[in-house]
Amino acid sequence: MTAFSEFIKHVGRGEKGRRPLTQEEAREALDMYLDGKAELLQLATLLMLQRVRCETSEEAAGYIQALRGRISPEWQELDVDVDWPCFAGKRRQPPWLLLAAKLLAKNGIRVMLSGHMAVDAIKYQVESACPALNIQQASTPDEARRILAEDNICYIPLSSYCEPLIDLLAIRNLVGLRTPLNTVARALNPVAAPFSIHGIFHQGYEQLHAEAAQLVGDNNMVAFKGEGGESERSPRTACRLSGVSQGQLFTEEWPTYLEGASGKHGEISGEFLQKVWLGEAENHYGECAVISTLAIVLKMMGICSEQEQALTMAQEWWEKRLS
Repeated sequence: MTAFSEFIKHVGRGEKGRRPLTQEEAREALDMYLDGKAELLQLATLLMLQRVRCETSEEAAGYIQALRGRISPEWQELDVDVDWPCFAGKRRQPPWLLLAAKLLAKNGIRVMLSGHMAVDAIKYQVESACPALNIQQASTPDEARRILAEDNICYIPLSSYCEPLIDLLAIRNLVGLRTPLNTVARALNPVAAPFSIHGIFHQGYEQLHAEAAQLVGDNNMVAFKGEGGESERSPRTACRLSGVSQGQLFTEEWPTYLEGASGKHGEISGEFLQKVWLGEAENHYGECAVISTLAIVLKMMGICSEQEQALTMAQEWWEKRLS
């Protein structure tokens, strides 16, 4: 077995001697730590060296494989259509993505939301908004199965499906920088859904997400720079998608959906979102965020073949949400 220090040497040598880890090396390194054969300091050092020069898709893929190996197969046996990770939280806007997810559920598409409250405690987390929107939370596969049968939508916290990752994400609080595992958390797809949607903070990372997904055998997913880094489109800007469709990499440009809007929001809470859902409050930006986010899912899942068709269907679903 390779000593963990060898992985650090590969990544941290001088300019001419260093190299990224291969996918198999990254998987072995994280497996070693998870098996108690390496120290947290060693793993944190490796992750920070990778962060400085940006992790590669192969490294991310190896970490994804290691963590997926720690997820109970019972989660992967659930009947789910869309994996929707929500790890960023929101600061300037409520999590409008939840209304897009509710529209999918209302129209018979099963959605699994997931996240972790402590990733960015200063932001409003998706998990906090779910109760006001009647989105139930599950802690076991059996609970999730029951909830999905009732509602077509469910939220599962990271603690319920990959608890070892919680302490690893906390490395960010110790060192002050995100690690490659913040990328990996979004890519786990714990329920093996046939389609995933990833939101990213920084332009350019969408390609890394797509390449890593292809390397681990994910056939259909999409990643884009979301509002606040969450898996939600900002309708005020053009949107560049990268992803995997039928196992093949793709990129696609979506034009600005809402021209000249201020993006002014109302209350950042689940209660406010529920009022908008029920028609008791209005927010034009929010409605456009819901529709433009939902349209991406409809097209990338293959429900619609063209952008305009997807936007039209999303608009119709929104208008008929209370019928």
